[in-house]
Amino acid sequence: MAFYSQTLWEEVAASNHLSSDDGNPVADIAWACTVYSMVPYLGILFVPLALAASGFGIVRAWNRPAPLRGRLVFYAGLSLLILAVQILFWWLVYLIPKIGGLR
Repeated sequence: MAFYSQTLWEEVAASNHLSSDDGNPVADIAWACTVYSMVPYLGILFVPLALAASGFGIVRAWNRPAPLRGRLVFYAGLSLLILAVQILFWWLVYLIPKIGGLR
């Protein structure tokens, strides 16, 4: 006996908050670049693209409803967070061999 009529996955798919056909394909490009930027090390290539697409989308959506701008600002903020993690990963790639050579 289920307490809910839909599973969580069905609810997320039905809500479609992160990607929608709202007339701004730049937002979808920004989201795709943000997702691809989560790949360790290789993702550092997509972070600038995600930030550029988010910035361009925010400028383009300035006269549109606030939820669209909010989504683009979320993408830009998430991209900055991912950039910080990617920089940490690259720093570790440099630091670990250096520490290992101290013995």
